[in-house]
Amino acid sequence: MTRAVADSRRSRGYSLYVLGLFMVIYAVNFIDRQIVSILAPDLKADLGLTDAQIGLLFGTAFALFYALFGLPMARLADSWHRVRTMALGLTLWSGMTALSGLSGNFAHLGLARMGVGIGEAAASPAAFSILQDYFPRRQRATVLSVYSSGIYFGSGLSLVLGGWIIATWQGLYPLSPPFGFKGWQIAFLAVGIPGLLLAAVTLLTVREPVRGAIDGQPQPREPRPFRTAFMEMAALFPPFSLVVLHALGGDGRAVRRNMIALAACILLALAATIATNALLDPARLAVVGHFAGMAITTNFVQWAGFFAASYAVFCWVQATRLRDPAAFALMIATPAFALLPVVSGLISFIGYSLNGFLFVYARRYLDLGPQAGLTIGIITAITGTLGTIGGGFVADWAKRRHGNGRLWVAAASSSAVAIATAVQYSTTSTTIFYIAYGCASTFATIWIGPIAATCQDLVLPRMRGAATAVMFLGANLIGMGLGPYCVGLVSDITGNLRFAILSVFVMLPVILLCLWLAGTRLAAAEESVTARALTAGEPI
Repeated sequence: MTRAVADSRRSRGYSLYVLGLFMVIYAVNFIDRQIVSILAPDLKADLGLTDAQIGLLFGTAFALFYALFGLPMARLADSWHRVRTMALGLTLWSGMTALSGLSGNFAHLGLARMGVGIGEAAASPAAFSILQDYFPRRQRATVLSVYSSGIYFGSGLSLVLGGWIIATWQGLYPLSPPFGFKGWQIAFLAVGIPGLLLAAVTLLTVREPVRGAIDGQPQPREPRPFRTAFMEMAALFPPFSLVVLHALGGDGRAVRRNMIALAACILLALAATIATNALLDPARLAVVGHFAGMAITTNFVQWAGFFAASYAVFCWVQATRLRDPAAFALMIATPAFALLPVVSGLISFIGYSLNGFLFVYARRYLDLGPQAGLTIGIITAITGTLGTIGGGFVADWAKRRHGNGRLWVAAASSSAVAIATAVQYSTTSTTIFYIAYGCASTFATIWIGPIAATCQDLVLPRMRGAATAVMFLGANLIGMGLGPYCVGLVSDITGNLRFAILSVFVMLPVILLCLWLAGTRLAAAEESVTARALTAGEPI
């Protein structure tokens, strides 16, 4: 064996190690994110929460901060040391997960979930960017699918661990647990603390690759990365957003558009709050606090947060157009790219809605106890992992045969999910429920690699973290930010959780339309990436 071949094999082996480690980190990410699902019945009982509040904790409280802080975290990953960015985020979200176990009410738990969202925002932008510099373009969907399989391994493990910890703790201490800790509190502590050790492993063993070298476009780090990331964050929140807009050369028309967007978001938030409050029986309105003598309901928190995030995204788009014309041109101004975060959001709307209330439904309609978390968790881990990795292989195969192959794979899998889910939530048989869930879980995971790889192919290497953040912006702002809350709200209004869950498939026709529209523009967008970047002023 020649020295070159040996070096190549060692390099290949190390690349696979990095991929495997990142998959484990992403699994931990989703254990910490999804464990609220299995803990929901106990949280409702101990803290007196409604379905809408569970949806807000599972979705909005986490998702809005994940989505918004994903943009400055992605900027930091694109301009600084990506390994350190990832380890920093891992430390933060693991610590906040552990602190969730010390929460005594809805507000405390909500604040902890916000912290989890901020920390987790650093993971995928940094990981996606690093992995693109360890593996060639032809393997992009496969590699990102292997990494993304951590979603379902982690989601499944969260159910297994959560159910087992609660059942074991209740069995050991049915009356007087140590320090008064409930089973759900021990579960948060048990899944949060190991992440701190994993952050140290990441820092000590992962080497930072040269950005863009594998694509023949090596790019240095920016000289002032933290200033760049801070400016990115400042662009999201008023009044700093107006200061940034002015500093970047925004004219009077830009400021007026910003003010119109702010006013529209305020009015929409108030209108949505009034409408949702009116739909609920006053006796069922969940009040989370008071301000100036007025009751602050869960619905107000939801809509104020969602439209505040929407305004922040508008501010970011304005700032990006002025600060980074090339990134704006390749992402926001390119329909083939801009449609993909919408697709990501709508598919995630369905997925997070189903996952958020899976165990609540199983407990309510099928009378399954905490031990069912083991069965559901194993199904989730196996089918989700196989679906994600298999979807990547199929998508790369389809791409080699047709330019839109990856998008058609995502369309087909989304349609199959609807069929399997309709069976799952229409049966009274536990066996059929599990089988249908396994089928739905397999198909529901296939879209991630194809969509992520398509986003990566439409930008320059220096923008890969930002492209990832924008994709997850849709997944979290639309998917987690609206999906679980809307299902919980419909359930509270109708008293029918089954109807609320199945209603999410009104999104399917919109998903298929967006994928078709993106496909009609994809080939031209892929072929013109460099040319359009040059036109926008990129010094390639």
